[in-house]
Amino acid sequence: MHTQMVALNADVVGYTRLIADDLEATTATMDEYRDLVGRRVSESNGTLMNFVGDNFMAVFGSAMDAMRTAIAVTTEIETMNASRLSARRSRFRMGMDQGAIAVSGGEYFGDALNIAARIQALARPGGISLSGRVYQALDEPALRFRPTGRQRLKGIPEEVEVYEFADLPGDGSASPTHRPLALESPTVAILPIHAEMADESVRATAEVLRTDLIHRLASVPQLKVFEIKTEADRGGAPASARYMIESGVHQVGDNVRVYAELFDVTTMNIVKAHKWTAKVGDLFGLSDAFADEVARAIEVELIVGEPAGLYADLDDPKAIEQVYLGWYQLTIGTREGWARSLELFGEVARSHPDIPYGHGLLAFAYWTGGQSGWGPPEEMLLKAHDHAEAALAVDDPTGMAQMIKAAILMSQRRGAEALETLETVEIVRPTCDATFGLEGSVRRYLGQWEKAVDRADTAMRLTGVNKPWYPTIKACSLFIGGRVEQAATVAEMVLEHQPYNLEALLVLAAAQVELGLGRRARATAELIRERYPTVDVGDWLDASPYQDREPVDRWRDDLISAGAIASE
Repeated sequence: MHTQMVALNADVVGYTRLIADDLEATTATMDEYRDLVGRRVSESNGTLMNFVGDNFMAVFGSAMDAMRTAIAVTTEIETMNASRLSARRSRFRMGMDQGAIAVSGGEYFGDALNIAARIQALARPGGISLSGRVYQALDEPALRFRPTGRQRLKGIPEEVEVYEFADLPGDGSASPTHRPLALESPTVAILPIHAEMADESVRATAEVLRTDLIHRLASVPQLKVFEIKTEADRGGAPASARYMIESGVHQVGDNVRVYAELFDVTTMNIVKAHKWTAKVGDLFGLSDAFADEVARAIEVELIVGEPAGLYADLDDPKAIEQVYLGWYQLTIGTREGWARSLELFGEVARSHPDIPYGHGLLAFAYWTGGQSGWGPPEEMLLKAHDHAEAALAVDDPTGMAQMIKAAILMSQRRGAEALETLETVEIVRPTCDATFGLEGSVRRYLGQWEKAVDRADTAMRLTGVNKPWYPTIKACSLFIGGRVEQAATVAEMVLEHQPYNLEALLVLAAAQVELGLGRRARATAELIRERYPTVDVGDWLDASPYQDREPVDRWRDDLISAGAIASE
Protein backbone atom coordinates (compact mmCIF):
# COMPACT_ATOMS: atom_id res chain seq x y z
CA MET A 1 0.00 0.00 0.00
CA HIS A 2 1.33 3.43 -0.98
CA THR A 3 1.02 6.46 1.29
CA GLN A 4 1.85 10.08 0.56
CA MET A 5 4.79 10.86 2.83
CA VAL A 6 7.72 13.28 3.08
CA ALA A 7 11.23 11.82 2.99
CA LEU A 8 14.09 13.60 4.77
CA ASN A 9 17.65 12.60 3.85
CA ALA A 10 20.73 14.04 5.58
CA ASP A 11 24.47 13.57 5.23
CA VAL A 12 27.39 15.02 7.22
CA VAL A 13 29.65 17.36 5.25
CA GLY A 14 33.33 16.34 5.27
CA TYR A 15 32.74 13.13 7.17
CA THR A 16 35.70 11.31 5.58
CA ARG A 17 38.09 14.08 6.65
CA LEU A 18 36.64 14.14 10.17
CA ILE A 19 37.10 10.37 10.52
CA ALA A 20 40.67 10.56 9.21
CA ASP A 21 41.55 13.40 11.60
CA ASP A 22 40.09 11.81 14.75
CA LEU A 23 38.19 8.54 14.53
CA GLU A 24 37.26 8.37 18.22
CA ALA A 25 35.97 11.96 18.47
CA THR A 26 34.01 11.68 15.22
CA THR A 27 32.40 8.42 16.31
CA ALA A 28 31.34 10.06 19.58
CA THR A 29 29.90 13.02 17.66
CA MET A 30 27.89 10.67 15.41
CA ASP A 31 26.52 8.96 18.51
CA GLU A 32 25.35 12.38 19.78
CA TYR A 33 23.77 13.12 16.42
CA ARG A 34 22.04 9.74 16.35
CA ASP A 35 20.43 10.41 19.73
CA LEU A 36 19.48 13.96 18.69
CA VAL A 37 17.95 12.87 15.39
CA GLY A 38 16.05 9.95 16.96
CA ARG A 39 14.57 12.25 19.61
CA ARG A 40 13.57 15.02 17.18
CA VAL A 41 12.07 12.62 14.62
CA SER A 42 10.01 10.93 17.33
CA GLU A 43 8.76 14.31 18.66
CA SER A 44 7.43 15.11 15.18
CA ASN A 45 5.69 11.75 14.74
CA GLY A 46 8.18 10.62 12.11
CA THR A 47 9.95 7.32 11.54
CA LEU A 48 13.74 7.08 11.49
CA MET A 49 14.37 4.48 8.80
CA ASN A 50 18.13 4.28 9.34
CA PHE A 51 21.17 6.16 10.57
CA VAL A 52 24.28 4.58 9.06
CA GLY A 53 27.67 6.21 9.48
CA ASP A 54 27.05 9.88 8.71
CA ASN A 55 23.73 9.52 6.87
CA PHE A 56 20.15 9.16 8.02
CA MET A 57 16.77 8.85 6.31
CA ALA A 58 13.43 9.58 7.97
CA VAL A 59 9.83 9.75 6.74
CA PHE A 60 6.95 11.89 7.98
CA GLY A 61 3.23 12.16 7.47
CA SER A 62 3.37 15.90 6.75
CA ALA A 63 5.77 18.42 5.26
CA MET A 64 5.52 20.60 8.36
CA ASP A 65 6.61 17.73 10.63
CA ALA A 66 9.61 17.04 8.39
CA MET A 67 10.52 20.72 8.22
CA ARG A 68 10.17 21.15 11.98
CA THR A 69 12.55 18.21 12.52
CA ALA A 70 15.11 19.47 10.02
CA ILE A 71 15.17 22.96 11.55
CA ALA A 72 15.43 21.62 15.10
CA VAL A 73 18.28 19.22 14.29
CA THR A 74 20.23 21.82 12.34
CA THR A 75 19.79 24.52 14.97
CA GLU A 76 20.81 22.22 17.83
CA ILE A 77 23.92 21.06 15.97
CA GLU A 78 24.88 24.69 15.40
CA THR A 79 24.67 25.23 19.17
CA MET A 80 27.01 22.25 19.67
CA ASN A 81 29.43 23.66 17.08
CA ALA A 82 29.77 26.91 19.03
CA SER A 83 31.84 25.08 21.68
CA ARG A 84 33.98 23.10 19.21
CA LEU A 85 37.19 24.00 17.42
CA SER A 86 36.47 25.11 13.86
CA ALA A 87 38.27 22.05 12.45
CA ARG A 88 35.99 19.74 14.44
CA ARG A 89 32.68 21.37 13.53
CA SER A 90 30.33 19.30 11.44
CA ARG A 91 27.04 19.99 9.73
CA PHE A 92 24.40 18.09 7.85
CA ARG A 93 23.21 18.76 4.35
CA MET A 94 19.49 17.95 4.23
CA GLY A 95 17.11 17.24 1.37
CA MET A 96 13.37 16.56 1.24
CA ASP A 97 10.80 15.30 -1.23
CA GLN A 98 7.17 14.26 -1.02
CA GLY A 99 5.52 11.39 -2.83
CA ALA A 100 4.05 7.92 -2.67
CA ILE A 101 6.07 5.66 -0.34
CA ALA A 102 5.35 1.98 0.21
CA VAL A 103 6.23 -0.08 3.28
CA SER A 104 6.87 -3.82 3.01
CA GLY A 105 8.50 -6.00 5.63
CA GLY A 106 9.78 -2.95 7.47
CA GLU A 107 11.42 -1.61 4.29
CA TYR A 108 10.44 1.65 2.60
CA PHE A 109 10.24 2.12 -1.18
CA GLY A 110 9.48 5.07 -3.44
CA ASP A 111 10.96 7.70 -5.74
CA ALA A 112 10.66 10.34 -3.00
CA LEU A 113 13.44 8.57 -1.07
CA ASN A 114 15.81 8.78 -4.03
CA ILE A 115 14.89 12.36 -4.89
CA ALA A 116 15.38 13.49 -1.28
CA ALA A 117 18.89 11.99 -1.36
CA ARG A 118 19.71 13.75 -4.64
CA ILE A 119 18.39 17.08 -3.37
CA GLN A 120 20.41 16.67 -0.17
CA ALA A 121 23.59 16.69 -2.26
CA LEU A 122 22.62 20.16 -3.60
CA ALA A 123 22.16 21.74 -0.16
CA ARG A 124 24.76 24.00 1.36
CA PRO A 125 26.60 22.86 4.52
CA GLY A 126 24.17 23.32 7.38
CA GLY A 127 21.35 23.89 4.88
CA ILE A 128 17.98 22.41 4.02
CA SER A 129 16.85 22.03 0.40
CA LEU A 130 13.53 20.68 -0.73
CA SER A 131 11.52 19.86 -3.82
CA GLY A 132 8.72 21.95 -5.24
CA ARG A 133 6.25 19.36 -3.94
CA VAL A 134 7.37 19.93 -0.35
CA TYR A 135 7.48 23.69 -0.88
CA GLN A 136 3.87 23.67 -2.07
CA ALA A 137 2.82 21.59 0.93
CA LEU A 138 4.43 24.14 3.29
CA ASP A 139 1.87 26.90 2.83
CA GLU A 140 3.35 28.92 5.69
CA PRO A 141 4.41 32.53 4.96
CA ALA A 142 6.67 32.64 8.04
CA LEU A 143 8.99 30.09 6.40
CA ARG A 144 11.25 31.83 3.86
CA PHE A 145 12.76 29.95 0.93
CA ARG A 146 15.03 30.86 -1.95
CA PRO A 147 14.28 29.18 -5.30
CA THR A 148 17.35 27.67 -6.92
CA GLY A 149 15.58 26.71 -10.15
CA ARG A 150 14.84 23.47 -11.94
CA GLN A 151 17.57 20.93 -11.31
CA ARG A 152 18.49 17.80 -13.24
CA LEU A 153 19.11 15.08 -10.67
CA LYS A 154 21.12 11.93 -11.33
CA GLY A 155 18.86 9.00 -12.16
CA ILE A 156 15.69 11.14 -12.13
CA PRO A 157 14.16 11.60 -15.63
CA GLU A 158 12.27 14.85 -14.92
CA GLU A 159 13.86 18.09 -13.76
CA VAL A 160 12.90 18.97 -10.19
CA GLU A 161 12.13 22.44 -8.84
CA VAL A 162 14.38 22.99 -5.80
CA TYR A 163 14.18 25.54 -2.97
CA GLU A 164 16.53 26.19 -0.06
CA PHE A 165 15.44 27.31 3.40
CA ALA A 166 16.64 30.87 3.96
CA ASP A 167 16.74 31.28 7.74
CA LEU A 168 19.26 28.79 9.11
CA PRO A 169 22.29 29.69 11.28
CA GLY A 170 24.84 27.65 9.26
CA ASP A 171 28.26 28.75 8.06
CA GLY A 172 26.94 30.77 5.15
CA SER A 173 28.55 28.68 2.44
CA ALA A 174 26.92 29.23 -0.90
CA SER A 175 24.74 26.52 -2.31
CA PRO A 176 26.42 24.67 -5.19
CA THR A 177 23.17 24.79 -7.16
CA HIS A 178 23.30 27.03 -10.20
CA ARG A 179 21.31 30.26 -10.09
CA PRO A 180 20.34 30.67 -13.74
CA LEU A 181 19.29 34.34 -13.60
CA ALA A 182 22.77 35.67 -12.73
CA LEU A 183 21.28 38.63 -10.87
CA GLU A 184 23.96 38.68 -8.20
CA SER A 185 26.76 41.22 -8.36
CA PRO A 186 29.94 39.16 -8.83
CA THR A 187 32.45 39.19 -5.98
CA VAL A 188 36.17 39.02 -6.72
CA ALA A 189 38.81 38.27 -4.11
CA ILE A 190 42.28 39.70 -4.82
CA LEU A 191 45.04 37.36 -3.66
CA PRO A 192 48.50 38.59 -2.52
CA ILE A 193 50.82 39.19 -5.47
CA HIS A 194 53.62 36.64 -5.88
CA ALA A 195 57.06 38.26 -6.10
CA GLU A 196 59.23 35.82 -4.14
CA MET A 197 61.77 35.44 -6.96
CA ALA A 198 62.37 39.19 -7.34
CA ASP A 199 64.66 41.64 -5.57
CA GLU A 200 63.42 43.99 -2.88
CA SER A 201 62.72 47.00 -5.14
CA VAL A 202 60.73 44.86 -7.61
CA ARG A 203 58.70 43.34 -4.74
CA ALA A 204 57.87 46.87 -3.52
CA THR A 205 56.75 47.87 -7.03
CA ALA A 206 54.68 44.67 -7.29
CA GLU A 207 52.67 45.80 -4.26
CA VAL A 208 52.00 49.10 -6.05
CA LEU A 209 50.65 47.14 -9.03
CA ARG A 210 48.32 45.20 -6.76
CA THR A 211 47.12 48.31 -4.92
CA ASP A 212 46.41 50.11 -8.20
CA LEU A 213 44.47 47.07 -9.41
CA ILE A 214 42.31 47.05 -6.27
CA HIS A 215 41.56 50.76 -6.64
CA ARG A 216 40.68 50.32 -10.31
CA LEU A 217 38.40 47.34 -9.64
CA ALA A 218 36.65 49.25 -6.86
CA SER A 219 35.44 51.72 -9.51
CA VAL A 220 33.72 49.01 -11.59
CA PRO A 221 29.93 49.26 -11.16
CA GLN A 222 28.18 46.12 -9.89
CA LEU A 223 31.46 44.47 -8.83
CA LYS A 224 32.26 43.62 -5.21
CA VAL A 225 35.97 43.51 -4.37
CA PHE A 226 37.46 41.66 -1.40
CA GLU A 227 41.15 41.99 -0.54
CA ILE A 228 43.12 39.06 0.88
CA LYS A 229 46.17 40.67 2.43
CA THR A 230 48.27 37.59 3.19
CA GLU A 231 48.29 33.96 2.10
CA ALA A 232 47.28 33.08 5.66
CA ASP A 233 44.04 35.02 5.14
CA ARG A 234 43.17 33.15 1.95
CA GLY A 235 40.76 30.84 3.74
CA GLY A 236 38.88 33.88 5.04
CA ALA A 237 37.54 34.93 1.64
CA PRO A 238 33.77 35.38 1.68
CA ALA A 239 31.71 32.40 0.56
CA SER A 240 30.17 34.66 -2.09
CA ALA A 241 33.56 35.26 -3.76
CA ARG A 242 33.08 33.09 -6.81
CA TYR A 243 36.09 34.62 -8.55
CA MET A 244 39.68 35.25 -7.50
CA ILE A 245 42.56 37.12 -9.11
CA GLU A 246 46.02 35.67 -8.75
CA SER A 247 48.95 37.78 -9.96
CA GLY A 248 52.72 37.70 -9.84
CA VAL A 249 56.00 39.24 -10.94
CA HIS A 250 58.91 37.07 -12.10
CA GLN A 251 62.34 38.65 -12.46
CA VAL A 252 65.17 37.41 -14.66
CA GLY A 253 68.07 39.83 -14.52
CA ASP A 254 66.85 43.22 -15.77
CA ASN A 255 63.65 41.75 -17.22
CA VAL A 256 60.34 41.14 -15.48
CA ARG A 257 57.28 39.15 -16.53
CA VAL A 258 54.00 40.22 -14.94
CA TYR A 259 50.94 37.94 -15.06
CA ALA A 260 47.37 38.05 -13.80
CA GLU A 261 44.76 35.29 -13.89
CA LEU A 262 41.05 35.44 -13.14
CA PHE A 263 39.68 32.06 -12.12
CA ASP A 264 36.32 30.65 -11.12
CA VAL A 265 36.53 29.26 -7.57
CA THR A 266 33.69 26.78 -8.14
CA THR A 267 35.45 25.05 -11.05
CA MET A 268 39.05 26.30 -10.65
CA ASN A 269 38.98 27.08 -14.37
CA ILE A 270 40.94 30.10 -15.58
CA VAL A 271 38.45 32.59 -17.05
CA LYS A 272 40.99 35.13 -18.33
CA ALA A 273 44.78 35.34 -18.30
CA HIS A 274 47.11 38.26 -19.05
CA LYS A 275 50.88 38.74 -19.17
CA TRP A 276 53.25 41.62 -19.76
CA THR A 277 57.03 41.82 -20.25
CA ALA A 278 59.06 44.90 -19.25
CA LYS A 279 62.42 46.08 -18.00
CA VAL A 280 62.81 46.43 -14.24
CA GLY A 281 63.06 50.21 -14.62
CA ASP A 282 59.76 50.30 -16.56
CA LEU A 283 57.77 48.18 -14.14
CA PHE A 284 56.30 51.10 -12.18
CA GLY A 285 55.07 52.70 -15.41
CA LEU A 286 53.27 49.46 -16.28
CA SER A 287 50.95 49.80 -13.30
CA ASP A 288 48.13 51.76 -14.98
CA ALA A 289 48.07 49.47 -18.04
CA PHE A 290 48.09 46.41 -15.77
CA ALA A 291 45.13 47.69 -13.71
CA ASP A 292 43.14 48.92 -16.72
CA GLU A 293 43.51 45.77 -18.79
CA VAL A 294 42.58 43.41 -15.94
CA ALA A 295 39.63 45.57 -14.86
CA ARG A 296 38.34 45.89 -18.41
CA ALA A 297 38.54 42.13 -18.89
CA ILE A 298 36.53 41.59 -15.71
CA GLU A 299 33.91 44.12 -16.83
CA VAL A 300 33.55 42.25 -20.10
CA GLU A 301 33.58 38.71 -18.68
CA LEU A 302 31.55 39.17 -15.50
CA ILE A 303 29.31 42.20 -16.00
CA VAL A 304 28.80 43.56 -19.52
CA GLY A 305 29.05 40.33 -21.49
CA GLU A 306 28.69 40.14 -25.27
CA PRO A 307 27.63 43.80 -25.80
CA ALA A 308 31.15 44.85 -24.78
CA GLY A 309 32.30 43.86 -28.27
CA LEU A 310 29.81 46.27 -29.79
CA TYR A 311 30.90 49.23 -27.72
CA ALA A 312 34.54 48.64 -28.63
CA ASP A 313 33.53 50.10 -32.03
CA LEU A 314 33.50 53.49 -30.34
CA ASP A 315 37.30 53.31 -30.09
CA ASP A 316 37.11 55.94 -27.37
CA PRO A 317 37.83 54.92 -23.74
CA LYS A 318 35.82 57.82 -22.34
CA ALA A 319 32.76 57.02 -24.48
CA ILE A 320 33.00 53.32 -23.57
CA GLU A 321 33.12 54.25 -19.88
CA GLN A 322 30.07 56.48 -20.36
CA VAL A 323 28.20 53.56 -21.94
CA TYR A 324 29.04 51.22 -19.05
CA LEU A 325 28.21 53.80 -16.40
CA GLY A 326 25.00 54.69 -18.21
CA TRP A 327 23.89 51.04 -18.20
CA TYR A 328 24.74 50.80 -14.53
CA GLN A 329 22.75 53.96 -13.69
CA LEU A 330 19.78 52.78 -15.76
CA THR A 331 19.65 49.38 -14.08
CA ILE A 332 19.65 50.87 -10.57
CA GLY A 333 15.93 51.30 -11.14
CA THR A 334 15.54 54.84 -9.77
CA ARG A 335 14.48 58.12 -11.36
CA GLU A 336 17.85 59.62 -10.40
CA GLY A 337 19.78 56.77 -12.00
CA TRP A 338 17.63 57.03 -15.14
CA ALA A 339 18.25 60.79 -15.40
CA ARG A 340 21.99 60.23 -15.09
CA SER A 341 21.87 57.52 -17.80
CA LEU A 342 20.23 60.03 -20.17
CA GLU A 343 23.12 62.44 -19.56
CA LEU A 344 25.76 59.77 -20.18
CA PHE A 345 24.14 58.29 -23.28
CA GLY A 346 23.49 61.80 -24.56
CA GLU A 347 27.19 62.59 -24.32
CA VAL A 348 28.00 59.46 -26.34
CA ALA A 349 25.43 60.38 -29.01
CA ARG A 350 26.87 63.89 -29.29
CA SER A 351 30.52 62.82 -29.36
CA HIS A 352 29.90 59.97 -31.85
CA PRO A 353 26.84 60.98 -33.94
CA ASP A 354 27.80 58.65 -36.80
CA ILE A 355 27.88 55.53 -34.61
CA PRO A 356 24.46 54.13 -33.66
CA TYR A 357 25.08 53.08 -30.07
CA GLY A 358 24.62 56.43 -28.33
CA HIS A 359 21.34 57.06 -30.19
CA GLY A 360 20.14 53.50 -29.61
CA LEU A 361 20.90 53.59 -25.90
CA LEU A 362 19.19 56.97 -25.56
CA ALA A 363 16.12 55.57 -27.31
CA PHE A 364 16.06 52.63 -24.90
CA ALA A 365 16.48 54.91 -21.88
CA TYR A 366 13.64 57.20 -22.98
CA TRP A 367 11.41 54.19 -23.61
CA THR A 368 12.27 52.86 -20.14
CA GLY A 369 11.47 56.26 -18.61
CA GLY A 370 8.06 56.27 -20.27
CA GLN A 371 7.28 52.73 -19.08
CA SER A 372 8.43 53.49 -15.53
CA GLY A 373 6.57 56.80 -15.21
CA TRP A 374 9.77 58.82 -14.80
CA GLY A 375 8.69 61.27 -17.47
CA PRO A 376 5.55 62.21 -19.42
CA PRO A 377 4.77 58.98 -21.33
CA GLU A 378 3.90 60.60 -24.67
CA GLU A 379 6.98 62.83 -24.58
CA MET A 380 9.22 59.90 -23.60
CA LEU A 381 7.90 57.71 -26.42
CA LEU A 382 8.33 60.52 -28.95
CA LYS A 383 11.97 61.03 -27.91
CA ALA A 384 12.56 57.29 -27.93
CA HIS A 385 11.18 57.12 -31.46
CA ASP A 386 13.34 60.03 -32.67
CA HIS A 387 16.56 58.53 -31.29
CA ALA A 388 15.64 55.10 -32.67
CA GLU A 389 15.28 56.71 -36.11
CA ALA A 390 18.67 58.41 -35.63
CA ALA A 391 20.26 55.04 -34.83
CA LEU A 392 18.65 53.47 -37.90
CA ALA A 393 19.93 56.32 -40.06
CA VAL A 394 23.51 55.31 -39.23
CA ASP A 395 22.85 51.58 -39.79
CA ASP A 396 22.25 50.17 -36.31
CA PRO A 397 23.51 46.56 -36.64
CA THR A 398 22.01 45.35 -33.36
CA GLY A 399 18.30 45.56 -34.22
CA MET A 400 17.65 47.46 -30.98
CA ALA A 401 16.39 50.64 -32.66
CA GLN A 402 13.82 48.69 -34.66
CA MET A 403 12.79 46.72 -31.55
CA ILE A 404 12.20 50.00 -29.72
CA LYS A 405 9.87 51.10 -32.49
CA ALA A 406 7.98 47.81 -32.10
CA ALA A 407 7.80 48.31 -28.33
CA ILE A 408 6.44 51.83 -28.80
CA LEU A 409 3.73 50.53 -31.13
CA MET A 410 2.89 47.82 -28.61
CA SER A 411 2.55 50.35 -25.78
CA GLN A 412 0.11 52.25 -28.03
CA ARG A 413 -1.90 49.01 -28.42
CA ARG A 414 -1.07 48.80 -32.11
CA GLY A 415 -0.36 45.10 -31.94
CA ALA A 416 -0.61 44.28 -35.65
CA GLU A 417 1.87 47.04 -36.54
CA ALA A 418 4.18 45.97 -33.70
CA LEU A 419 4.18 42.39 -35.03
CA GLU A 420 4.88 43.59 -38.57
CA THR A 421 7.80 45.64 -37.27
CA LEU A 422 9.18 42.64 -35.38
CA GLU A 423 9.05 40.49 -38.47
CA THR A 424 11.09 43.00 -40.49
CA VAL A 425 13.88 43.56 -37.94
CA GLU A 426 17.36 42.95 -39.31
CA ILE A 427 19.98 41.92 -36.75
CA VAL A 428 23.47 41.94 -38.23
CA ARG A 429 25.22 41.57 -34.88
CA PRO A 430 23.04 39.49 -32.48
CA THR A 431 25.03 40.39 -29.36
CA CYS A 432 22.92 43.14 -27.76
CA ASP A 433 20.96 41.85 -24.78
CA ALA A 434 18.48 44.76 -24.85
CA THR A 435 17.42 43.84 -28.38
CA PHE A 436 16.26 40.39 -27.29
CA GLY A 437 14.80 41.74 -24.05
CA LEU A 438 12.65 44.18 -26.03
CA GLU A 439 11.55 41.45 -28.42
CA GLY A 440 10.60 39.22 -25.50
CA SER A 441 8.59 42.03 -23.96
CA VAL A 442 6.64 42.66 -27.16
CA ARG A 443 6.03 38.98 -27.89
CA ARG A 444 4.57 38.32 -24.42
CA TYR A 445 1.98 41.04 -25.06
CA LEU A 446 1.23 39.46 -28.44
CA GLY A 447 0.53 36.15 -26.69
CA GLN A 448 3.64 34.45 -28.10
CA TRP A 449 4.78 33.40 -24.65
CA GLU A 450 7.14 30.60 -25.74
CA LYS A 451 9.04 32.94 -28.06
CA ALA A 452 9.04 35.54 -25.29
CA VAL A 453 10.67 33.07 -22.88
CA ASP A 454 13.25 32.14 -25.51
CA ARG A 455 14.13 35.80 -26.17
CA ALA A 456 14.39 36.57 -22.45
CA ASP A 457 16.72 33.60 -22.02
CA THR A 458 18.81 34.83 -24.95
CA ALA A 459 19.07 38.29 -23.37
CA MET A 460 20.23 36.74 -20.10
CA ARG A 461 22.85 34.62 -21.83
CA LEU A 462 24.39 37.66 -23.49
CA THR A 463 25.18 39.64 -20.36
CA GLY A 464 27.20 38.82 -17.28
CA VAL A 465 24.92 40.49 -14.73
CA ASN A 466 21.30 40.50 -15.85
CA LYS A 467 18.86 43.33 -15.52
CA PRO A 468 15.86 42.16 -13.42
CA TRP A 469 13.67 43.28 -16.34
CA TYR A 470 14.63 40.17 -18.37
CA PRO A 471 13.59 37.54 -15.82
CA THR A 472 10.47 39.61 -15.09
CA ILE A 473 9.49 39.23 -18.75
CA LYS A 474 10.19 35.52 -18.42
CA ALA A 475 8.07 35.18 -15.27
CA CYS A 476 5.11 36.99 -16.89
CA SER A 477 5.43 34.93 -20.07
CA LEU A 478 5.53 31.64 -18.16
CA PHE A 479 2.46 32.64 -16.18
CA ILE A 480 0.55 33.65 -19.32
CA GLY A 481 1.52 30.28 -20.80
CA GLY A 482 0.19 28.39 -17.77
CA ARG A 483 3.61 27.34 -16.46
CA VAL A 484 2.73 28.64 -13.02
CA GLU A 485 5.30 26.74 -10.95
CA GLN A 486 8.16 27.99 -13.12
CA ALA A 487 6.65 31.48 -13.16
CA ALA A 488 6.56 31.54 -9.35
CA THR A 489 10.17 30.37 -9.14
CA VAL A 490 11.46 33.04 -11.51
CA ALA A 491 9.35 35.75 -9.83
CA GLU A 492 10.76 34.83 -6.42
CA MET A 493 14.31 35.01 -7.78
CA VAL A 494 13.61 38.49 -9.14
CA LEU A 495 12.10 39.65 -5.85
CA GLU A 496 15.09 38.43 -3.90
CA HIS A 497 17.12 41.08 -5.73
CA GLN A 498 14.42 43.65 -6.52
CA PRO A 499 11.78 43.38 -3.77
CA TYR A 500 9.69 46.28 -5.13
CA ASN A 501 9.21 44.79 -8.60
CA LEU A 502 5.44 45.11 -9.03
CA GLU A 503 5.06 42.73 -11.98
CA ALA A 504 7.02 40.01 -10.19
CA LEU A 505 4.85 40.45 -7.08
CA LEU A 506 1.67 40.19 -9.16
CA VAL A 507 2.92 37.08 -10.95
CA LEU A 508 3.94 35.48 -7.67
CA ALA A 509 0.62 36.16 -5.91
CA ALA A 510 -1.41 34.79 -8.83
CA ALA A 511 0.83 31.74 -9.28
CA GLN A 512 0.59 30.95 -5.56
CA VAL A 513 -3.21 30.95 -5.86
CA GLU A 514 -3.06 28.49 -8.76
CA LEU A 515 -0.59 26.31 -6.87
CA GLY A 516 -2.97 26.11 -3.90
CA LEU A 517 -0.72 28.20 -1.63
CA GLY A 518 -3.53 30.37 -0.31
CA ARG A 519 -1.76 31.65 2.80
CA ARG A 520 1.36 32.57 0.86
CA ALA A 521 -0.74 34.27 -1.82
CA ARG A 522 -2.51 36.40 0.80
CA ALA A 523 0.85 37.30 2.36
CA THR A 524 2.17 38.36 -1.07
CA ALA A 525 -0.98 40.44 -1.66
CA GLU A 526 -0.33 42.17 1.66
CA LEU A 527 3.20 43.01 0.47
CA ILE A 528 1.74 44.50 -2.71
CA ARG A 529 -0.60 46.73 -0.70
CA GLU A 530 2.24 47.80 1.62
CA ARG A 531 4.72 48.56 -1.17
CA TYR A 532 2.25 50.07 -3.63
CA PRO A 533 -0.49 51.70 -1.52
CA THR A 534 -1.54 54.08 -4.33
CA VAL A 535 -1.59 51.54 -7.18
CA ASP A 536 -4.93 50.14 -8.32
CA VAL A 537 -3.89 46.67 -9.47
CA GLY A 538 -7.08 46.25 -11.51
CA ASP A 539 -6.36 49.46 -13.42
CA TRP A 540 -2.75 48.32 -13.91
CA LEU A 541 -3.98 45.12 -15.55
CA ASP A 542 -6.46 47.02 -17.72
CA ALA A 543 -3.66 49.30 -18.92
CA SER A 544 -1.39 46.41 -19.94
CA PRO A 545 -1.31 45.95 -23.73
CA TYR A 546 -1.88 42.18 -23.80
CA GLN A 547 -3.69 41.35 -27.04
CA ASP A 548 -5.35 38.23 -25.61
CA ARG A 549 -7.39 39.25 -22.59
CA GLU A 550 -8.25 35.69 -21.50
CA PRO A 551 -5.00 35.12 -19.53
CA VAL A 552 -5.32 38.65 -18.13
CA ASP A 553 -8.82 37.80 -16.85
CA ARG A 554 -7.37 34.66 -15.27
CA TRP A 555 -4.63 36.78 -13.70
CA ARG A 556 -7.30 39.16 -12.35
CA ASP A 557 -9.36 36.31 -10.85
CA ASP A 558 -6.25 34.95 -9.11
CA LEU A 559 -5.39 38.37 -7.68
CA ILE A 560 -8.96 38.78 -6.43
CA SER A 561 -8.62 35.41 -4.67
CA ALA A 562 -5.32 36.53 -3.14
CA GLY A 563 -6.81 39.83 -1.99
CA ALA A 564 -4.63 42.05 -4.18
CA ILE A 565 -7.76 43.28 -6.03
CA ALA A 566 -11.01 44.00 -4.23
CA SER A 567 -13.82 41.69 -5.30
CA GLU A 568 -16.70 43.42 -7.03
